[in-house]
Formats: sequence, C-alpha cells, structure tokens
Amino acid sequence: MKTADFFTEWLADEKAELKLSTYEAMTNYINSHIIPWFSVNAPILENIKARDVQNYVNYKLKGGRLDGKSGGLSRASVSKHLSIIKQALNKAVIFEYLSANPAACVRLKRAKSIYTKRTVMLSTEEAHKLIEAFKGHYLYEAVVLALYYGLRRSEVLGLKWSAIDFANNEIRIEHTVVKSLTIEASDNTKTFSSHSSFDMFPDVREMLLSLKARNPQGSEYLFLNSKKDKVMRPDCMTRGFERRLLKMGFKKMRFHDLRHSTASILFDMEMPMDEVRIWLRHDDIETTMNIYVHWKNTRKKAISAKFEGVFSLT
Repeated sequence: MKTADFFTEWLADEKAELKLSTYEAMTNYINSHIIPWFSVNAPILENIKARDVQNYVNYKLKGGRLDGKSGGLSRASVSKHLSIIKQALNKAVIFEYLSANPAACVRLKRAKSIYTKRTVMLSTEEAHKLIEAFKGHYLYEAVVLALYYGLRRSEVLGLKWSAIDFANNEIRIEHTVVKSLTIEASDNTKTFSSHSSFDMFPDVREMLLSLKARNPQGSEYLFLNSKKDKVMRPDCMTRGFERRLLKMGFKKMRFHDLRHSTASILFDMEMPMDEVRIWLRHDDIETTMNIYVHWKNTRKKAISAKFEGVFSLT
C-alpha cells in the first residue's frame, strides 16, 4: 500500500473519535507535510523503516516550512508530526500491514527549555501596569482572570456564568473554546488536572458582578463577541489584546504569556515550586521547573542591567 493512501485512510478512521479542532489540525499536518514528504522520500508502507521516519524529523527541523521562510519548524511542531506518525503506524501494526512500528524508537532530543527569548514573564509591578492599561477595555476582565489564575486563552473564553459560583465564591475551570479552522466549544480542558476550581477573591467577585450586570440578560458566556450574542472568537481575543498592547506602548507579547507571568509572580513571591505547579494545574513538576529556569534567567538579566555602571572604572 502507498504510504500516502494509508495516512489518508487512517485519518478518515480516526475522525469520529477526535475533537473537531484536533481533527482539523491533524488534517493540516498530514495533507500539507506528512503525505507530500513520504510520497516522494519513503518507500511503500510495508517497507518503511525507522530511518525513513528519522529522515522526516531531521528534514522538518532544518527546513520544510510552507511559508517560504528559512529554517525549520519548531520542535513543538515537529513533535506533533512525529506523534501523528507514531499513532498512524501503530494502527498499521494492528491492521497487520506492518509487523512492528518503525517510528516507535524515533525520538526528538529534549530541548533545554520550552521557552524562548520571545517568552514574556511580567514582574508584579509590570503586571499591575498592564492591568491599569486595560481598564475600560473589553478585555480587562479576561486579562485579570488570566493573570490571577494562570488561565489559558481557551479557558478564559470557555468561562460560563454557570461556572461562576457567587454563593460559594468559586470559579470552576471545566469548559474551553478553541479554534483551528472551526471554533469549537468543549467540556474538556487541556489536561485532566486543568479541570479544577479556584477561590474567588473579593476584588475578582466585584469585577465579575459588574461584568454580569453589563452582559445581556441570560448570556451563557462571560466573554462575548461585539454583537453580544455569541462567545468571543479566540482570534478576536488575540487581536484585541495585541492592539491594546501596541496602543498603550507595551512590548509585544502573547495572551498565553499572561499565564507565564502568573508563574513569574508566584516565584517572585518565593512560592514553593510544587505550589506553583498546583496553581497552574501542571500534570508534572518538570513543566513547572522549565518555567522556573526561564524565570531565573529573566531575573538574572534584569539584575545585570541594574548593576551595570555601579562602579566607575575611569
């Protein structure tokens, strides 16, 4: 069987079991990257070896971008590609096209850190200035919630009034809104531990009561589109956030960097690492440790900038 035909067959079989956003993302990876490469550079399915899969990984890390830019895809992207290939070839073993999965032993070397120079981690003072800059803006409450509780964009957008328990002062994280090609609302969070709840701080309670009073009667979600009749689109939140930053003279950052900043602030407060992990709802401590390493490097640079010129050598 041609490898391209098998990947197409496998994706069709998986469609019924996948979230729509996951299926759309997989379709893009397979049709735009995996099938074109394996059709030209690999043998038929029955003859595929680990070397073929490793060659794909190496190629995508060094080149193979579809936007015309130089360089390879990010490690995160290539890792997703490799995961899809492994899943598909596992099914090929079940269907007895292969006796063993040739991708099983292929690994990506672990990156020293998942964070880059572009990752922004605000200090407490910087976060306070950011909150002030968003006062009166339609994303003010979203920014505050993201910073206080380290929420992902999908979790902020997924907040429903039914998850805001004013009687018990509790905010439940149990619903998300994501977008690949299509906007998808789901009662699933990114990981099992992400499905959680937080105490509602007094100032957050007042803020949310004010937002509820401004929202249309009976609205389901906290954050609505400009017509106030549907949930806000993820891309609209991103663009609105970036435009406000630019207008108010802030450095460029992603909405997800607010979650990183929550971690940064907790580390500034000398919170134990495991408590930071619990607050951010990480499945494992390693993810929290990666953030901690980046936070230390960020603070070291800040100290260096302040220390420069302390001594006069002339």
